[in-house]
Amino acid sequence: MLVVFAAGALVGGWRPFSSEPEVYTFGPGGDIPTFELFDGQCASGKLGDGAVYGSGTDTPCGDPHDVEVVGTATPLNESRQVIYPGAEALADFGRAFCAMVVSSGEVAQNASGVDRSDLRVAAIVPGEAAFDAPNGPDTGSSGGRLVSCLITRADGQKLTDRFSVI
Repeated sequence: MLVVFAAGALVGGWRPFSSEPEVYTFGPGGDIPTFELFDGQCASGKLGDGAVYGSGTDTPCGDPHDVEVVGTATPLNESRQVIYPGAEALADFGRAFCAMVVSSGEVAQNASGVDRSDLRVAAIVPGEAAFDAPNGPDTGSSGGRLVSCLITRADGQKLTDRFSVI
C-alpha cells in the first residue's frame, strides 16, 4: 500500500524534499520568463511554468511568501565569451548544486512549524537566451548565468519564515 501511494504521489507531481530537485529555465523562451531574485530573497508567486519573479514580487521572509532562494552559483563567468553548454548540462549542474546546498545544512530543519521534509526544491537555470545575454533586461542584477536553488512548500501553502541558514 505504501509503495502504491509513493508511486502515485510521484507520478502525480508531488515530490518530497530530496536530492533530486526539479529544474526550471529562466529568461526569454524559458519556463520562467523573468527571474531577478538573489540568494536569501523571498518572493510571492507560485513556482511553475510561466511564473515571473521580478522586483514587484519581493516579499519579506517573515511575511507569507511562496518561494525562497536558499543558494546561488554562477558556473560560468558572465564577463567571458563562452558557448551555451546546453540545457541538459545546466540542468545537471543545477540538480547537483542544489542537492549539495540541501545536504550541506544550509537549509534549516524547520521554520515556523514547517519541517524541511515538507518542502520542494527546484533549480532555476538560465535558458539559452538568458545565458547568451547575461546582462539582459530579464536577468536582474545577478545576471543571466546564475543558477539558483528555490524552496516552496510541497502542499502549496505559503512559507512564513526564512529557511536559509545565514
